[in-house]
Parts: sequence; structure tokens; C-alpha cells
Amino acid sequence: MKTIITNRAKTALKSLSTISLLALGVNLSTGVMAADSQASVGVKADVERREVLDDVLDTENFEVGIQGGLMSIEDFENSPWISAHLGYHISEHFYVKARYAVAEGGDTSFEKLANTAPLLTDEEREMSYYGLNIGYNFLPGEIFFSEDLVFNSVFSFELGGGSTEFAGDEQFTVNLTANYRVFLNDWVAWDLAMSDYIFDTQITGSSKTTHNLTFATGIAVYF
Repeated sequence: MKTIITNRAKTALKSLSTISLLALGVNLSTGVMAADSQASVGVKADVERREVLDDVLDTENFEVGIQGGLMSIEDFENSPWISAHLGYHISEHFYVKARYAVAEGGDTSFEKLANTAPLLTDEEREMSYYGLNIGYNFLPGEIFFSEDLVFNSVFSFELGGGSTEFAGDEQFTVNLTANYRVFLNDWVAWDLAMSDYIFDTQITGSSKTTHNLTFATGIAVYF
């Protein structure tokens, strides 16, 4: 009988010891979690935040713009280049643009060296172009003018065609344009563009394909 009581006492002591160890473990875990919580609440990231101008186009799908620059007319020197365009933005990435532009050809090297009669009249030297391009916006980003002055920007590529009237003739023209725009706000952008107007001529005697490069800058308004 004494042996049975002793065994029961030992069993009870073991159970109490196990319960005590479990309680101690729970208390320790709770204390660690509380300490971690206090530490996470007490530590704050020391990050200086600044406001950035973040104007974007929202409902302005149409644009109208004007550009001025320089056109290198193959065989006919450089000429001032003035153009106007009307565009419609189909989506965030794609847009179409109709353009009209004028320039004026100079003297050819042959005319200067040979001292002969002009190849073209003054009226024939006037060049005009009209056409339609489709453009694709990519590489959107930001341009930093100073630490606190930041503007949105986008680089785009255009491909299209039209007609060039020059030297008393009209020629189909392929146009390739690289365009960089800086959005001064959500309705005005500053444009920088480089273009190649490709068409065939027979002015100097034989038919050849000419590349007429332009560099222009201007302002576009969105509405």
C-alpha cells in the first residue's frame, strides 16, 4: 500500500514539473514577442521625403503643336524648317499625327561652281510637305532640372508617309522621326525631334533617293 502511494506521488510530481516547464516556456515566448513588438514600434526609419511634380496626361487625347528648326535638303543646302501638327492619342502607347511643313532649297554645288543658269526658279525651290504618322511611346521617365524641379518625359518613334512638293514635282515621301517630349505640366509639352524625309528626285539629271534630315524643337498643347 505504501508503495502504491509513493508511485502516485512521483507521478503527480512529474506532471506538476511538466506543467511548470510549459508555463515557463509560454511566459518566455510572450515576453520575447512583447519585446519585439515594443522594439518595432520604437524604431522609425529616418527617411527624408520630398514632393515631386508628377503631372501626367489624363483626359487630354488631342494635341496641336508647332516646331521650328533646320532641314538639310540633299544637294540644296540647309534651310529653315517650320511645321505644324495635329495629333490624337489612341492609347497610352500609340498615337497618330498629321503634319504640314515648309522649307526652301538653296543653290546646288554645281550652280555655285559652274556659274550657270539656276536649275530651279525661286518658286520651284519652295518645299512643302504634308503627311500622316503613327507613333509609339516608350522609355517613359523623368528629367531632373534641379533637386526640387522634376518633369515627366517620354521618348517616341514615328513612322509614316506623305507627299513632298519640290522642284515643280510631287513625290511620295517616307518619314522616320525620333521624338523626345518633356511635359511641363499635364497640358503643355516641350518637343525635340529628329526626322528623315525620304523621297526620289531627278533634279540633277538621274533619279536617286534623297535623305533630307531635320532637327526641330517646339511646343505642343494637349486638350
